[in-house]
Amino acid sequence: MQEPNGQSAAELELRSLYRLPRSIPQLDRLRGLAILLVLMNHTKKAAPQYFDGILRQGWIGVDLFFVLSGFLITGILWESRGEKGYFKRFYVRRILRIWPVYLIILFLVFAIVPLIRHLSGLSAGTLLGEPYGVWAYLLFIQNLLGPALYYSPLLSITWSLAIEEQFYLVWPAILRICRRLIILPILLAGLSAAPLIRLIARHHGVSDIVIYICPFTHYDGLLCGAFVAIWLRSATPKRMTLLLAGSALMIAGVSLFLSIQAFFTTNVPCFPLLYTAVAIFSTGLLLIALVSENTGKQLHRLFFMNGTLAFFGFISYGLYLYHFSIMHIALSYNLAARLDRWHHPSMTAGLMAAGGLGLSILVAWVSRVTLERAALSKKSLFV
Repeated sequence: MQEPNGQSAAELELRSLYRLPRSIPQLDRLRGLAILLVLMNHTKKAAPQYFDGILRQGWIGVDLFFVLSGFLITGILWESRGEKGYFKRFYVRRILRIWPVYLIILFLVFAIVPLIRHLSGLSAGTLLGEPYGVWAYLLFIQNLLGPALYYSPLLSITWSLAIEEQFYLVWPAILRICRRLIILPILLAGLSAAPLIRLIARHHGVSDIVIYICPFTHYDGLLCGAFVAIWLRSATPKRMTLLLAGSALMIAGVSLFLSIQAFFTTNVPCFPLLYTAVAIFSTGLLLIALVSENTGKQLHRLFFMNGTLAFFGFISYGLYLYHFSIMHIALSYNLAARLDRWHHPSMTAGLMAAGGLGLSILVAWVSRVTLERAALSKKSLFV
């Protein structure tokens, strides 16, 4: 008997060895979950105050993205590290995935917004400018120049993109030269050092914001995903092992996260173990997703094979970049005040947020099936 994913029932038994399939549809659902968490965080201004504590935790969606990125891209690199054209193929494919949407965002921010400001005669304070010039963003160094990026009205969200690009600037070379026996210990050492690095940075007066957006202090998720990718290609664990390990990591991550939250509250959380807790939880979720067929039919179908999450996963990259600028405008107090014809600010804010979300989703979908699809189709030229 064959299952929908092409595996036989025997291969899906808990005691059978786990073998990485060519396609893992569950990961699209995790991407969808990650982007929904980010959207949740960025719409908290329009929600009732009593939801603020919950919505504020949506920042963990970015760390889930980090784990997924580390897992998927490290897997690709690990399997092709001995092939000819290794670096060229990886970086060209990376450019095709990242740059089209990113360049559109930069063009809108650095060309269209100043033009609107000039033609409309609006003051600089009405349409805020960016703290750094376009070259900082083109070189992906915006997160290394100080905390001003975090307050950018339109581009602060690019800090995570910069961290990924900085990581993948060096990671392919490390995978190429390191032997199988030492790469996993290197990853474990890096993960163990992360909380200590954050503790030292904070002790020396580095701000919470800088710790949050700096690649040297916020890399836990990328290394966790990379560890899983190499481990699964170096060992032959049973499906039961993945399920138990994933469950244990999720419980450990949640327990650590909640214990920290009980004693630590800030808008930009950077308690030394906080990012570690989120990375541990996200890694556990990833492991369970890989063997979701063993979690029960209901959970597998309703969550790990959820069609709505798959849609949001499909448009997640564009939605991540587009929504921030759109929601910044939609949640503008000045704009809401002008449109509040019924003198009910909270209702107006809610309608503006809903409209902004709808427009963000539409723009991201159009971008995904046109611009991004066209760019991704060129990847076949660099096999």
